[in-house]
Amino acid sequence: MAFIKRYLPQIILLISIVIGGFFRFYKLDWGNGYYFNPDEYHIVGAVERLIRNGVTSNPGLFSYGSFSVYLIFFTHRFVSFISPKNTIDLFIIGRFLSALFSVLTIVNIYLISKILFNKSKIIPYVIALTSAFVPGLVQQAHFLTPESFMTFWITLSTYSLIRYLQSGKITQLIISALSLGIAGACKVSSSASIPFVIAILFFLQIKKIGITKSLRNVVLFLALVFLSFTTAFPYSIVDYESFKNTTRYESSLSFGNTRVFYTRSFKDTKPILFQLLNVYPYTLGMVLTIFSFTGVILIITNLLKNKDKTDRIFLMPLVIFLSYFLFNSFLFTKWVRFVHQTIPFLVIFSFYGIYKIQQSSENNKNIKIFISSLTATLMILTILWGIMYFSIYKNDDVRTTASRWVNTNISSGSIILTETGNTLEVPLAGNYQKIPFDFYNVDNNPLLYQNLISNIYKSDYFIIQSRRIFYNHNDKKQFPIVYNFYNCLFSGKLGFKEIDTFTSYPKLKIGKFVYTVNDEGAEETWSVFDHPVIRVYKKINIYSLNYYDQLLR
Repeated sequence: MAFIKRYLPQIILLISIVIGGFFRFYKLDWGNGYYFNPDEYHIVGAVERLIRNGVTSNPGLFSYGSFSVYLIFFTHRFVSFISPKNTIDLFIIGRFLSALFSVLTIVNIYLISKILFNKSKIIPYVIALTSAFVPGLVQQAHFLTPESFMTFWITLSTYSLIRYLQSGKITQLIISALSLGIAGACKVSSSASIPFVIAILFFLQIKKIGITKSLRNVVLFLALVFLSFTTAFPYSIVDYESFKNTTRYESSLSFGNTRVFYTRSFKDTKPILFQLLNVYPYTLGMVLTIFSFTGVILIITNLLKNKDKTDRIFLMPLVIFLSYFLFNSFLFTKWVRFVHQTIPFLVIFSFYGIYKIQQSSENNKNIKIFISSLTATLMILTILWGIMYFSIYKNDDVRTTASRWVNTNISSGSIILTETGNTLEVPLAGNYQKIPFDFYNVDNNPLLYQNLISNIYKSDYFIIQSRRIFYNHNDKKQFPIVYNFYNCLFSGKLGFKEIDTFTSYPKLKIGKFVYTVNDEGAEETWSVFDHPVIRVYKKINIYSLNYYDQLLR
């Protein structure tokens, strides 16, 4: 007991890493051999090009960056060398690395917290434990996407930058710059923080080392960022035209200048409000969201008042957080993954209010009880939400469950109408005539409309693959055909009846007690890649082609 009491903080950190690792590495092959996140295919395709053409060839991936591509490539080479007889799945290697960087991010979160909350013996460890359960971090760790890679390097850069501002050691400035450059080589949008980091870095140094040395350090920082970026992403320079054109196109998508079918869900969404209502309550949990943004407001308020000089240490992480948060909030596209690099900062900031109360009332017994209650509330409810989200990986993927049901309950040879635009459609296998239909363009294409009428007439079943289409086409003026189709489907006028629904909502189960949260209303990429709702409809009434035509026009 004496040993546990003495090393309790270190034990908590170790437990945080172990639990965080378990939550992130568990079932990296989720999907039962199928890969439902389309972003994963782009990275794997780039790795395969390197395998075919050699490491010096152009991976041809500019929409993200090539750091993760090269890392997967060299990991594949290493594993193949050790075990040449075994076939290595590139998806699993990528997901493993994504999970690994997510676990390492927990360590960065702890290190940053230890500096910011240096007067507390326990808060940095509690923050590390809380971050192990945060669903937004756990989800991206299960995807082969750049977010976990990028967030690790951003948090390492932030930690080193804070260390540099404290100690003045140029080594820390070098590490910070190199890390931020690699973050950019994971995903170019990481550069959003650079102008603000440079400005704060310059002005914070002036009083200590003067204008000349401050300017010199800023130039050094920028040069090292550029060096590490181009080293990890060489074809951004070698094939600059492709890099420029892709970046221009991705920017056009992000700002809404180019509209495509998979960005329709963001029409008329409000910056910041959308993230606060449809993103953060799911990626963080409602309680952690409230505590986090309360912490952000308190930090800003205290810095503006300038009463407590110890709060100045929060300035750099606050500026880095705000640069990413505000930049991504005001984009037209507001996908869940766009806020990923803000999550570690929000977990840290969520304990700011608790820390300030603790420091101002160290000897007050009642305040200590209040602080303990706040901490327990924040931790326990975040952990519970993390456990609930994690439950989706403990079960078979909902699409494989739905496919098994179809294979058991729907006769072989049946005609099944489905929605195209997904990586794969349910049923995933079976002797069926499956018709994936393009609902996204039917309102603008008369030929597609005629095909829809024909497909409705001859289909025996219709399967909704996720919320993507019927949620995003509820504007009758803009999408009259799609709007009418789903309204008539749901009301029964189309002649189809819903016979089963398959869900994998976040769930807490303790004995006979079961509590489920319907999270289908979150930003769609929160659910459609790893736990969509599958709805199966059976035709019970057959109508004429003319009937369907009159119904949908």
